[in-house]
Amino acid sequence: MRQPRLFETSFHADQIIAVNARGMAMKKSVLSIEEPEPKKAVRADRPPTEGFATIVDGHFKSEFDTIEAAEVSGRKLKTAYPMLQVQIYDAAMRVRTLLS
Repeated sequence: MRQPRLFETSFHADQIIAVNARGMAMKKSVLSIEEPEPKKAVRADRPPTEGFATIVDGHFKSEFDTIEAAEVSGRKLKTAYPMLQVQIYDAAMRVRTLLS
C-alpha cells in the first residue's frame, strides 16, 4: 500500500505553493536570481580603510570620498547641534581632526 505524500509542491513565477497533509496551501516566496545579494554591513566599531569619515562623540558615522564633503557634513551637524564633538577621520593617514 502506498503512503500518502505529506507535501506536494508546484512552482510558479515568483513563489512556491506547497500543499500540506491537510490539503491547505502554503505560499513561500523564492529569491530571484536577478535580485542583488544583501550588502555587507559596515561595522561601526572599526575605522574605515579608505576615504574620510565623520566621528560624532567618539563614534564613526558617515564615510566620504573627499575631505571637503566630510567637513561640510560635520559643520552642518556642529551648527545644528553645537554640543556635539565632531571629528574628521583621514583613513590614509589615520588622523583625527577636531572641528571647532
